[in-house]
Amino acid sequence: MTVWRRPMVLLVAILLSTLVQANPDVISREYKLMLDASQFTYQNEAVSVGQLLALAETEIESAIARDVSGSASLDKQRDVRFFDVQGSCQLRQMGYSFRDRVENGQSEVTLKFRSRDRYISDFEDVSSSTSGAETKLESDIGATSTEPFKVVYGHSTKAPNSRNLNEIKDINHHFPDFEDDYGLPDDQPLSLVGNLVIREHVYRGVEIDLGQHDAEISVTLWYQGVPLGAQSPLVAELSFRYEDGSADYTRKVVNRAAKSFEALKSLSPWVAPDSQTKTAFVYGFNPAFCK
Repeated sequence: MTVWRRPMVLLVAILLSTLVQANPDVISREYKLMLDASQFTYQNEAVSVGQLLALAETEIESAIARDVSGSASLDKQRDVRFFDVQGSCQLRQMGYSFRDRVENGQSEVTLKFRSRDRYISDFEDVSSSTSGAETKLESDIGATSTEPFKVVYGHSTKAPNSRNLNEIKDINHHFPDFEDDYGLPDDQPLSLVGNLVIREHVYRGVEIDLGQHDAEISVTLWYQGVPLGAQSPLVAELSFRYEDGSADYTRKVVNRAAKSFEALKSLSPWVAPDSQTKTAFVYGFNPAFCK
């Protein structure tokens, strides 16, 4: 190799390395549809979920000529709470949400930033100093009657928690780079958004064969408190997710996923595309909370 070509080769290698580092890897893709919550009641939810997923299986298999297999069962029962600054909803105004999930007495907190711009979402530092924390950049794909394919990128970290959550310091403790970036005072109070405690039921066990990846289907039901009898959930959602740690998705996989999503949209009367998303519902539950 001639002398003059060596610096050029080195420069190209550096530029390629920079491009790779600058291209955020979306390691999880989740497709979500809001459902008509009145189609479910606590006492019959398993039957209703089974009926919904039987229809989903038929529609998806017809759309992509691949198998949908498995049987749904109740996989998660946990309490979900969102925290923010009462009177301003400062976190939400910044594009963030702070959520606590409690299952079998164990708390797990999640700090998430969401944006329609993948790069903006990725640049937000949500890393945690807590042992066992997990971070990911994911795409949330939804649909409404006026926007049939809506993508938002979420950058989030979940971490085990043993703290009583009532001040900003409880966020800063787990997420020190968030504290460095925004400098929110430790003693600023955090409050339960809308004074709402959600009991979440998640049904899983059915998978879509997309080829290189399988997608897991979930039906999520949110109740106000511990449900009883004929109580209907506040919110119901149908979703499926597939993941790749290197974000190396194939053309066939993403096209089959898109066709599966279109197939699910046809599930009338189950699908309610203009219902509020889960987080939007929480913040809208008591509109006075943010004022």
